[in-house]
Amino acid sequence: MFTMGFASIVSDLLPLISTSPLLYHAVIAVGALDANRHTGGRALKRDKSPYVDAMTSYHKSMGILRSSLGNRDVMQQEDVLWTTFFLGLFELLSDESGEGWVKHMLYGTSKMLQLAGPNDCMSSARRMFYDLFRVLEASRALLYNEETILSQECWLGLQKSLSSSATRWDPMEEIITLMIETSAFSLRVGAIIDMIAEAERFTDPSVALIAAEGLHVQETIYNWHTKALLQLVQDGPNPYSNLALLYYHALLIFVSGNYDYFRYWDNIAAPVLSHAEISEHLTTMVYLSGEVLCHSNIPGVMLLFPLTVAGARARRVDQRLEILNLLNQIFCKGFVVANKIRDNLLERWADRDQEQTINVPT
Repeated sequence: MFTMGFASIVSDLLPLISTSPLLYHAVIAVGALDANRHTGGRALKRDKSPYVDAMTSYHKSMGILRSSLGNRDVMQQEDVLWTTFFLGLFELLSDESGEGWVKHMLYGTSKMLQLAGPNDCMSSARRMFYDLFRVLEASRALLYNEETILSQECWLGLQKSLSSSATRWDPMEEIITLMIETSAFSLRVGAIIDMIAEAERFTDPSVALIAAEGLHVQETIYNWHTKALLQLVQDGPNPYSNLALLYYHALLIFVSGNYDYFRYWDNIAAPVLSHAEISEHLTTMVYLSGEVLCHSNIPGVMLLFPLTVAGARARRVDQRLEILNLLNQIFCKGFVVANKIRDNLLERWADRDQEQTINVPT
């Protein structure tokens, strides 16, 4: 259940799967890999293990995909779009580095969508794919600190058009937009600061302007929270409201991280959270992550961005252990890429602890 509409995916995809060898083999690859996890790699009354079937189907799909990319209308073919998703999902389930997923999402799906261009007249299958791509792409852009086509004006305009025509406000949809916009803002801040000589960053007026803009970004996120809580009182909680709130807390810490690591914003009003505020957000994020993992069908890979943010700020042993436990749950559910996040956090914690030991006065 990557999105709220994902439950209806079968009716849209079954006709495509039955007529597209490309998509068929991609789906079989994911299914066989999941079967391999549940059976521990044992063959099911036959000679080959599910893992062999998974890899065979994966390579067949990849081969067909390469030949399909030469077709003139490839960007309009929905089976090709969905195949890039399933191949990316396969990578998340089989490759701890996460690089295969990034490759499929960034150089495959993004490129095809860019070539096709934004269009608010989409079939149900393509609309579902677009919603799915947005939530995964927003997390990828933040996790890897990279650009995304979704931050371009034409794609932001498409989302604004789709949201304005919706029958009711969707907090999940809007927090994804805020994630995309915040990611683009963070990249722009980094580019501006890099152009200013380090000695001049304490006096350059651009630094103050960036702080003011950051406060506006922070206020927009706070306003989303107020609106989301009002809707939550009316409708009651659901797994996606928990996920949306999880992204909210992660975004606030992420925005603060653009400022609170650097002294040239110490005496300027900026969206910097206190240690107490960060700790409070972190505690809530750990709780919400547990709720999503234990009481919903939302895949654990959707939590990698907030857990990375939480882990980067975790200083207490109990906080770190809780985050490691959550990442282990995600790993046990099949997303082996969680181990990459774990290893990165362990390395970060070791470096920070060593720095604190060196800086303790004797």
